[in-house]
Amino acid sequence: MTPFAPPAPSLPLRLRASVHRAEAAPGDPAPYAGEDSFTFVRVSVTDAEGALGHGFTGRFCAAEVAHLLNGAVAEALSRRGPMPDLARVLNPRGMTGVVVSALSALDIALWDLAGQRAGKSVAALLGGARPSAPVDVTCGFPALDTDALVAACAQEVAAGAHGVKVLVAARGRSPAEDLARVAAVRAAIGEGAALIADANCGWDPESALAFARGAAALNLSFLEEPVRGNDRKALAALAAEGIVPLGAGQMEQSADRFALLAEAGVRVIQPNAVFAGGIPAAIGAARAAEAAGCTVSPAGGWDIVNLHWMCGAMTSGAVELHRAQARIARLLMPEPPRLRDGVLAVSDAPGLGLRPDEDALAACRVGP
Repeated sequence: MTPFAPPAPSLPLRLRASVHRAEAAPGDPAPYAGEDSFTFVRVSVTDAEGALGHGFTGRFCAAEVAHLLNGAVAEALSRRGPMPDLARVLNPRGMTGVVVSALSALDIALWDLAGQRAGKSVAALLGGARPSAPVDVTCGFPALDTDALVAACAQEVAAGAHGVKVLVAARGRSPAEDLARVAAVRAAIGEGAALIADANCGWDPESALAFARGAAALNLSFLEEPVRGNDRKALAALAAEGIVPLGAGQMEQSADRFALLAEAGVRVIQPNAVFAGGIPAAIGAARAAEAAGCTVSPAGGWDIVNLHWMCGAMTSGAVELHRAQARIARLLMPEPPRLRDGVLAVSDAPGLGLRPDEDALAACRVGP
């Protein structure tokens, strides 16, 4: 079986999509990208024998994504016959946005369903390339003052994290203020740990360049998505300075866009299966990136999905463990993957190894 398509299930399938907003527990990081930061779409796909697969996509246009899934997609899967090519039917011009997000969630659900039926993990279905992956922990949140930021990052490194990620370009801080915070983290964690600064597309080119120049001595592993819109011309100009490696791609939805990022000089490509079009699309982007001489490091959360294809199909590359997404993981897995000795080990439980808390999911459902 090729890793670029899940085993085709027999139709008809019953599909249901819903929108949820995960609530915080004591100690959870505060939202930093809007009140819908922890909104997500959940898809459940059930076959004729009652086997159930779960898939997900993120917060963008969540109600519209769920509407498409519950409408045209559910109708297409309810008919007897071969599995339709929904990308061709629903997206013949290769656009991005709602359709790709919906197909991402559906694809993940079909992989989970295939694993449930086979009694194998998704990683095993994909080839089982490695049992675990190194971890970069997103823990340097904007709401933390500098002392708390340093403490959070140092704690993760002491626990064995491969590296830590600090969010910048937030809360109105200037590049100089962010530089001081990142420098304090580097001093605390030492030179041996990876250190990543993530701007979440928050800067204009001038601010990004000012930060990069100031960070030249901090030995950053890479600077993630420094410019607004992942503008490839601005990224190319910054990459040409040769100051710090750049990363991008966590919410891109087109193979062409990933290729253009690599051509622009982005050295760390970051496909996330819940946005990119599903698991095969993420693997395709990752393998193309490696062929172009780039490294691969998925970002944007959802390690419970991305860990499977990174361990199943890729022999290198780190996985992001996003501490703010713990509130989502708690809803879906009784014991999400835990960092041990610097790696996340992929579960050998069937499918994605999920056991959703249906009562908690019902309580935080916001539509449709």
